[in-house]
This record gives sequence, C-alpha cells and structure tokens, in this order.
Amino acid sequence: MGLDRVSVAGRTGRLSVLRTTGDRPGVPLVLIHPINSAAVVWADVAARLDRPVMALDLRGHGESGQAGPFTVEEGYVPDVLAVLDGLGLDRVHLGGGSLGGTISVALAALHPRRVLGITTFGSTLGTGVPSDAIRAMVTELETKGTAGYFADLVPGIVGRAHRDSGRISAVMAEAVGVRPEGVVAEILYGAFGADIRHLAGKVAAAGIPVLAVAGTEDPTCPPAMSRELAEATGGIARELEGTGHLPMLEEPDQVVDLLRKHIARAEEGES
Repeated sequence: MGLDRVSVAGRTGRLSVLRTTGDRPGVPLVLIHPINSAAVVWADVAARLDRPVMALDLRGHGESGQAGPFTVEEGYVPDVLAVLDGLGLDRVHLGGGSLGGTISVALAALHPRRVLGITTFGSTLGTGVPSDAIRAMVTELETKGTAGYFADLVPGIVGRAHRDSGRISAVMAEAVGVRPEGVVAEILYGAFGADIRHLAGKVAAAGIPVLAVAGTEDPTCPPAMSRELAEATGGIARELEGTGHLPMLEEPDQVVDLLRKHIARAEEGES
C-alpha cells in the first residue's frame, strides 16, 4: 500500500490531497499539517496506519492554491470541508499538528456531525503572541526569504535529540517550498492571531473525544497549551518526552500508536 495525490475544488482554488491507496477498511482519518508545512510531513505516519488516511495541503501550502484568507474559520475549516465533500467522506477522525489541531477543533465545533474524534499534536486554542512579535517574524522572513527563514527555524522547534536530523530538515524543506514571502507573511499573521476559545465548549457539549498531545520540549506550543485545549474540550492531555513541535517527523511510531489508540476509544464510545 502506498500514497497518491488527488485534487478537489476549494472555495478559492485547487486543494491537493495526499492519500493512502489500497483497500483499507474503517472510518477515514484526515490529517492537517502544521502551518507553513504541507501534507508531506504526515506521509510516514499515513503509510503506517491501517485505515484510509487523507492529508491535505491547506490553501497557501504545498501544491494547493495560494489565495487567502488564511484564517481558521473563514479559510482553513472550509478547505477541510471541501476535501470531505469532494472525496465523499461523511464522517471522519481528525488529526492535526500545531494549527492543524486548532483547525480540527474549530471544524468539530462548527460541524460536529462530521467528526468522530480528534487528536492534536502541539496545538493551542490561541497562542496570545502580540502583534509586534508577529511583525518581527515577518521582518525576519523578508530578510532571509522563505527557504532561509524556515531552515533556521526548524532546528529550534524540534526536540534536542532531533536537531541534527537531516531527514527532518529535508522533509521540512520540501514542505515549506518556495512560496512568496508575502503569502507566508499573511499566513503568519493569520496563524499567530488565531483564537478559538469561543468554540472549544461546543466540542465538549457534542461529546467528541479529544486527545491533546504535546512534546515536553516544544517551545512553540508547550504542554500547558495542550492541557488548556484538553480541559476546554473535555478531552485528555498527554505528553511526549523529549519531543518538540514536529512529533509526526520526530517520533512517527509514537504518533501512530497514539492515533490508533485514540481512534479505537472514539469508536468504542460510538458502539
């Protein structure tokens, strides 16, 4: 069993989807990548799972179109819904890294019938990063260019044991791509300005099981943010020792195990 790519029509352009091939039974799992990466970061995890898996490139990322808005409720949630509708997926499990987890929670809050369970990795309801700090990021981005900015960033957001990983650097370089700095700047403003605390209670009210996982060495979305997300959604918080902000690349075996177990719990709750 391998992976292939398909495209669906989104509201503002083409959406590219990496998906597993072959006859895999079960409720599909849709994986949503961290901001300023792409579906390819999930490739190893997707290939190891024993059910249908789809990982989309959000707008402004990977092989998808680059038109905004780059916000959770007006941009990214509609992208995921377009993939579900385009591929004929009525109800799915969601897994999200970083802002991908935020998007997963927002989608479940707004469209609870479509979501059976959620697993987040290094995610938050809102970072609280002030606007001047975001402007500083954008200034650095404009100075270094997209590839240089993220090449310097990645070693500082993974766990210490993974900072010299050529494999992680190569996958992230592919995921980041050569997008225009203006597009990436808009994505940064949208991501770090996001706050979905007003939606989290709806997930708890709907009874959708949530597992919020955080790496103990994640400097971007530390464990306290995952604990807040779990508490607000009625979910469970877990930590991955020695892991940073990209657990799907740092510890794919552990990520696969966590996804399998949480999916099983969510499906047992349905029976």
